[in-house]
Order: sequence, then structure tokens, then C-alpha cells
Amino acid sequence: MLTAIDQVANQNHLQIIKAAVPYLKPQEQKFIAVCAKLLELQNIVAFFSGREANVSACSIEQENVSTTDILNDIKNYCDPSEQEILDHFLLMLSTLELYFSGARLPEQPQEAKNFIPV
Repeated sequence: MLTAIDQVANQNHLQIIKAAVPYLKPQEQKFIAVCAKLLELQNIVAFFSGREANVSACSIEQENVSTTDILNDIKNYCDPSEQEILDHFLLMLSTLELYFSGARLPEQPQEAKNFIPV
């Protein structure tokens, strides 16, 4: 799975070139790997030189990005033990958000406080 910046960097089928590297002779591997990385860097520089260059998640507007959104995206690139740690952290964040949203509830009217359900 490629990140958004990897998709920009790996234009022109660089993934195919990089996949062939292990099948080359050691000196060729070094040369081709360095060339591929230089081409990636060139693609990134060219992309960000554009007027409206912006790398973002498809479904997220820049103003509304939450920590939860970021961590869920990062989790895709983690190994299972790291994913588990992030899951625990996300659960903790969710619990804190729930707690603080309850702490900000408006004050109930006096009649509602004295109401005893039958």
C-alpha cells in the first residue's frame, strides 16, 4: 500500500523498476536503486512546484482533520504489534472525547433535576 506522497513519487512506473532490483548484479542494484530514488525526488519536487500542489486524504478536508483520522491512516503502515498499541491509544482517545463531551453538556433545567421517574 502506497502513501499519498509515495503515489506522487512513484509516477512513471518506478515501482516496476524497483521490483527488478533484486534480480540485478550488485553494482547494477546500487546504480538502479539510487536512480529510482533520484527520480522519486524529482517527481516530488515537480509536484510541489505546481500552483495547487496538495497531498491529502481523499475523504478528509484539511480543516477537519482529527488525531483519530491520522492515527487510523498511519495504522495501515504498522506491523501488528504497533497496530495494537495504536488501537489502545485510539480507544483511550475515544474514551476521553466521550468524557469531555459529557462534561460540556448544558446545565439541565431545575424541573428536570427534581424529576423522579415512576
